[in-house]
Amino acid sequence: MSAKHPSLNALRVFAIAAHAQSFKHAAQQLGVSQSAITRQIQALEQQLGTRLFQRDNRVHALTPAGHALAPELLRLFRDLEHTIDRVRDIGDSELTTLRLAVPDSLLRWWLASRLQQFSALYPHVRLQFSTVAMYPNSHEKADICSHLQHELIDIAVHYGKLKDKNVRQQQLYQPTITAVARQLPNPEQAQHWLVDAQQLLWQQFSKSFPSVAQQAHIQQAPHQSALDLLAHSNAVALTDSLFLSHAQLSSLQRSPDWSLTLPEAVYVSYKERSRQPVALVAFSKWLESRLSAHHGD
Repeated sequence: MSAKHPSLNALRVFAIAAHAQSFKHAAQQLGVSQSAITRQIQALEQQLGTRLFQRDNRVHALTPAGHALAPELLRLFRDLEHTIDRVRDIGDSELTTLRLAVPDSLLRWWLASRLQQFSALYPHVRLQFSTVAMYPNSHEKADICSHLQHELIDIAVHYGKLKDKNVRQQQLYQPTITAVARQLPNPEQAQHWLVDAQQLLWQQFSKSFPSVAQQAHIQQAPHQSALDLLAHSNAVALTDSLFLSHAQLSSLQRSPDWSLTLPEAVYVSYKERSRQPVALVAFSKWLESRLSAHHGD
């Protein structure tokens, strides 16, 4: 009785042999002996219950059954090769590439100088960056959720929890905010502040230090720009104390009196899956460990 399912290897050998000049040429293409080609063809004919090559002369000729089978097999094996090539491409790029959405300030003042450590541990993981607000409003949080769900990004780092049960959120640290300046003025004097009055930082600071906020002379400046402008200004700015280990900020004076811990934490978030990609788990665990040790940097 013939086999119900012909050997895949025998089918591939036949597809090559049917389009080669001879069994000898087919053997050269496959890197096997000519006798191996003959055995595979004979085995396939037994499994199919029909002859595929003429046996009554020395001409390398297909039977009608062989003519019917050969082109379809060649097409199927070519499609299979293309599919395998695509899988290899995915394995070489997308599965080892992490798309990170990180706040500008965190990336510049803390994360960038530590990325070489991650690359040394995981040289096969490539990181691609986009930016998000450090303190996102409800609309910006919804955008982060959407980008994670639609896999436009793999990981997002942000302040405050997201309202999406399909996003996994891992707490990183509780920010402590402090006032900094090249030279801190006397607390009782009216101060010039480089802040974004609409941003959460200043709103939280104003609640904790209302008298200071009432006397403040505000110059509107995004958080990233405010820290840069301090180098050329006698004003005061607010920053996450995490960033003050950066060489460019280490000379700034920080106020022990104007400091507060924000009510929510900073999180790393990613799409909920039954099994997370290894690169994603590696980066989130590495980030968590580095932040837990940042006081010792």
